[in-house]
Parts: sequence; structure tokens; C-alpha cells
Amino acid sequence: MQATATTVKKETGTDTSKALQEAQDEKAALERELAAAQATIKDLKESKGDIEGKVAELNQQLISISARITDLENQLAAKSADIVEAQADLADAQQQEAQQYADMKVRIQFMYENAQTSYMEALLSSGNISEFLNAAEYISQIENYDRQKLTEYEATVEMITNLEAQLEQDYADLQTLKTEVENDKAAVAALMREKEIELAGIVDDIADAQSDADYIAAEIQAQEELIAAIRRAQAEKEAAGVVDNPYSGGAFVWPCPSSTRVTSDYGNRLSPTSGASSNHKGIDIGASYGADIVAAAAGTVKVASYSSAAGNYVMIDHGGGLYTVYMHASSLVVSAGQTVSAGQVIAKVGSTGISTGNHLHFGVSLNGSYVNPWSYLGG
Repeated sequence: MQATATTVKKETGTDTSKALQEAQDEKAALERELAAAQATIKDLKESKGDIEGKVAELNQQLISISARITDLENQLAAKSADIVEAQADLADAQQQEAQQYADMKVRIQFMYENAQTSYMEALLSSGNISEFLNAAEYISQIENYDRQKLTEYEATVEMITNLEAQLEQDYADLQTLKTEVENDKAAVAALMREKEIELAGIVDDIADAQSDADYIAAEIQAQEELIAAIRRAQAEKEAAGVVDNPYSGGAFVWPCPSSTRVTSDYGNRLSPTSGASSNHKGIDIGASYGADIVAAAAGTVKVASYSSAAGNYVMIDHGGGLYTVYMHASSLVVSAGQTVSAGQVIAKVGSTGISTGNHLHFGVSLNGSYVNPWSYLGG
């Protein structure tokens, strides 16, 4: 008997060492994932700062462009007023030209019809050679005056016409420039919207990455608690000299009688909290808040506590290194050290810890390593 007990104790110690090593290896892997998630957060925050700087720069460009557009609009208004004024001046000049032309026609007609008599009378009425020359000079000056005034009015009309054309060209150029600046504004605004969308995406990514980091940190804590629980359980058995016989209780009872809806199966999956890859250590059973959670097999409650990852949870020892875990409960009905039978209510369904809705996470651990629950449920 002594030899047999020693053999069992050595085997138990070996199983314990293996279980602890596996749990510690998983904890180390989780710590590496946590470091990667924290590095991702750091990179995303740096990207966020860069994009925020770009958004601020684009916003300053928009302010500058808006001011430029306002200035161009003021110039267009002033140029439009100048065009109206030039058009009024042109109308006056054209009217004066027309009047001068009409006056000249009347005078030319009169001079044509009476030129010989008028000229002869003016010349013959001269009292001396000086008056005669003065009369002739006067007649010449009248003709020169009419020609000069007509030339001046024609020049004025041409000048105002050119001015109006230049003003209209300036207006057209300003309008074109305003259109170009407005297009620039639209382009910058579009780029700014893109950057804001990108920034919003990064903010979401940071939230997701932080959620990953929190999830992994909680998982690390859960692993630490599992390591501690295994050590305590095995130490207690060794101290008591208990022979840990293999489990022989048969197939498990379904742990959530009110629902058979499996929302997440055992194995690799995407984390429901943020989309990160994770290895699901059990099966999730969707059920109503407060629904019964029962012991899958007879055993002793080793843990009935709270964890940031598991929420309210129960761990039951079924012997032979076999444990079942029930997580995310709204409340616990049993306490550590209590003996339970298969099908006995041990907790109520909830959504505590890292959880996205009311459900039971049911896990099975053999010698400290999680195994597929379906192997025991017969699924």
C-alpha cells in the first residue's frame, strides 16, 4: 500500500507539474499578445496624432481659402460697380458725340449752302487788310474747332469702350480665379472629410485594440488564478494524502437546462469584444438572464468567486484532475468546499466579466489544460 500511495503521489505530482507548465506557457503567450496589443495601441495613437495635425493644417487652409474667396467676391463687387460706372460714362460720351456730330452737320450744311455769300460778306465787310485776315482766320478756326471736338469725342468713346472691355475682362478673370479657389476649397474640404473619416477609424481601432489589451490582461489574470487554483487543489490533496482516482462519472449533464443554443463553440474564433483572434476555451450557451446553471457532474466546488475575465464563476473538482468551469454568472448559488451532485443548481446565467450578452461559458479542464467539452457532453 505504501508503494502504491507513493506511486500515485509521484504521478499526481507529474500531472500537476505538466498542468502548471501548460498554464504558465499559455500565460506567457497571452503576455506576448498583450505586449503586441499595447504596441499596436502606441502606433495607432501616433497615427492619430499625425492625422489630427493634418486635419488642423487642412482646417487652416480652409480658413485661408475662405478669406481669399471673400476677398475675390469683394473685388468682383467693386469691379462690377466700375463696369456700371464705365457704361454710364460711355453712354454720356456717345450722347455728346452724337450731339456734336448733329451740330456739325447743321453747321456744315449751313456753310455749304451759304459759304460763298457768308465768306464773301465776312471778307468784303473788312475795313482793312488786318480785319480781312482776321475774318479768314476766324472762319478757319471754326472749321478746326469742329474737327477737333469731333476727334476728341471719338477718342473719348474709344477710350471708354476699351476701358469697359478691360473691366469686363478683369471681371471674367476674377470670376475664373474665384471658381478655381472655390474648387480648391472643395478639394481641401473633401480631403479633410477623408482625414476625419480616417481619424474616426483610428479612434475606433484604438478602442478595439484597447479592448483587446483589456481582454488579454483579463485572460492573463484568469490564467494566474487558474495556476493558483490548481496549486491549491493539488497541494490540498497531497497534504491530505488523497489518491486522485480517474474520473468515472460518465457523460456530463447539460449545464444549462433552459437552452441548448450554442453561440460560440470550442476552439479558434474571433473575439466578440473586438474582432481579435482567440482560442475559445469552452462553449458559450446563450440563455435568458437568471436561468439556472447546473453542475455537469458530481464533485466538490473548488472556486466560487469573481474574476475580471470570467465574472462570477464556479470551478468544480470531479476527481482525476478533471474540473468544470462555469463563467459570467449573474449570481452564485454555491460556495467553495461544497459538495454538489450532477444537475444541481450552482449559479444563474448573466453577463459579468468579459462578456457581450447573457450566456454561460462552460469549460472543461483536465490536469490543468482545457479540453473539448463535447468529449464529455457526448456532442
